[in-house]
Amino acid sequence: MVKIFLAEDEKIVREGIKNGIPWEKYGFEFAGEAPDGELAYPLILKAKPDILLTDIRMPFMDGLELAEMVKRELPDLRIMFFSGYDDFEYAKRAIKIGAADYLLKPVSSGQLLEALERMSEAIIQEKSERGYKLEFLKQQKERKRMERDRLFDTIVSGNLSLQEILLKGREHSLSLSAPVYNLILFQARVSGSQEQFTDQVVMFDEMIKDRFENRSEVIVFNRLTEGYAFLVMGNDWEDLDRKAAVCSKLLVRLVESCPGMEYFGGIGVPVCRLGELRTCFKAASRAYACRYMLEYNQLLTAEAAVRLHDDSGTISLEGMDITKLSRDIVPNFLKNGSITEVKYFLEEYLEACGNNFKSLIFRQYLLMDVYLAVIGFVTQLGFEPEQVLKEFGDGKALKPCVGSEEVAVKYAREILTKAITLRTTCSQKKYRLILDKSRDYIERHYKDEDISLNVVASSVNISPNYFSTIFSQEMGITFVEYLTKVRMEAAKELLLKTDLRASEIGYQVGYKDPHYFSYIFKKTHGITPKAFRSGGRNDAKT
Repeated sequence: MVKIFLAEDEKIVREGIKNGIPWEKYGFEFAGEAPDGELAYPLILKAKPDILLTDIRMPFMDGLELAEMVKRELPDLRIMFFSGYDDFEYAKRAIKIGAADYLLKPVSSGQLLEALERMSEAIIQEKSERGYKLEFLKQQKERKRMERDRLFDTIVSGNLSLQEILLKGREHSLSLSAPVYNLILFQARVSGSQEQFTDQVVMFDEMIKDRFENRSEVIVFNRLTEGYAFLVMGNDWEDLDRKAAVCSKLLVRLVESCPGMEYFGGIGVPVCRLGELRTCFKAASRAYACRYMLEYNQLLTAEAAVRLHDDSGTISLEGMDITKLSRDIVPNFLKNGSITEVKYFLEEYLEACGNNFKSLIFRQYLLMDVYLAVIGFVTQLGFEPEQVLKEFGDGKALKPCVGSEEVAVKYAREILTKAITLRTTCSQKKYRLILDKSRDYIERHYKDEDISLNVVASSVNISPNYFSTIFSQEMGITFVEYLTKVRMEAAKELLLKTDLRASEIGYQVGYKDPHYFSYIFKKTHGITPKAFRSGGRNDAKT
């Protein structure tokens, strides 16, 4: 609320102003009073009001002298003079001091309120340009960060020219120009858990932001369920290797500082052009896909991933535990892999089988295991057996697919992709239920000042980080933007259908500070609540 202080030597006038206006109803707080400037001065410094109402003529210290003194200590203070003397010299001096208004006695409550409202709007504007602007920008930072993280997929897609990539980087204050580049794809999770959204992961995410926020040579992108991507930039090949090594060691230290967490990383091949990052990404992705087959707590380079297969030698069918290989790895990938990773996973998975995939019998055995893993996984998702058979067919469908390596790989890729698509569909249904519950909670509680992402996430029994992720992905806007939208729609309805003051409406839609409500309203609609009410009602009449 806007704080008012009154300095007036006439007790009857002072009491009339103090008690004749319902201050809180109009968005004001009566912060104090004094019969002269000398007594008023220390009280004003303590109360720090927004507006000083003072008579010009008072004993001991008049209003003009008081105004000069408090202005030196409180330069943002607005001063309204009133006096029974229609003296131009007084008015000139008052203007010189910085009077916001000058009223002649006797002053009615209506006149005073009208003048105070004008002054209050100016104060709101001033505060908006300072503190509230910072608060609003803080809220928008979340959306900007989300758009920045999505930029990674655009960069490695290979669909943009160098100029377009650099331009998109500048939009997010990223300098993407460098002589050489490499990529590190990285995941940190709770040991032995497939759950990606826990409090420990939230803490690790904050550590990543803190350590890499201002590093120009390493740009980090949060890929949500697929972990992180670190774009490392160097001045030459040696410098690039050194920076990639430093980045890798730091990531390992961060994970090790979080008890109970484990990690896996895939490092790409160095390239010297932004346009070649697609090649680097493919190499890093293939190494990163090895996390489905290898133990965690290692960073695997693209070269090491290739050597891993080259050094394995020829694998004979005899003595090979294919059942264990299939049952451990394929279900794990189906639970956690993405559609874009299917290609890289299959390449690693089939290469791990050595030359045995050339065998017709081996291909038939292997595809049957993949088929059974897919059927079991989809059934666990809750699909009925009839629907599963309709989507994937029975075992007879395998026969025409094992005739050649190419056809076998195509079949495996198709059923894995289809299974992950169904998993995504189930997740989206689950997300939709969560979102419906959260939106219902917001509709019922948007008036609460203390409503927050954490509170709403708790109402649907999931972690704040997980909730923030799925809310932004599914709704297309951040939680704060959605809450603001709900509150603004409610405010617009109250402005058009009631005679409540803007400050009262702000309070009713969850903003206890009328200044901030007015600022947010103008920021989102381009006009003040008062102007919206006036314009809306005029439109309704016409």
